[in-house]
Amino acid sequence: MSVSLYYTCVRNKPLTNEENKKITAIITTYNNNFQWSDIGETFYVYDADTTTTIFQGATKLPLVDDYEATVQTLFYWLQCLTEIRQVIVDGDWHVHLDDVEAIWAKENGWQMPN
Repeated sequence: MSVSLYYTCVRNKPLTNEENKKITAIITTYNNNFQWSDIGETFYVYDADTTTTIFQGATKLPLVDDYEATVQTLFYWLQCLTEIRQVIVDGDWHVHLDDVEAIWAKENGWQMPN
């Protein structure tokens, strides 16, 4: 059994070239610096399938005996999503870990509920 982090952003206009470049750079940096690649997946974005769903994807978290690695991986990808959300500021975001919704805090970014 696995657990995945899902993310979607919807808005009425597509990503601009500048937004695409910034987002690609963020994802590339996080994927290149991902220290758990031997046990977990890198950040994955689906091809946009509609004109309003401008960003979506899912990343499977590692389920290993080392609970700390799973939690650190979750926080790592939430930080990546925080940086992406700071690029796409005018979208309607939905981020969740399977059936648990992540919470957006303007000061701290994406967080899981306590």
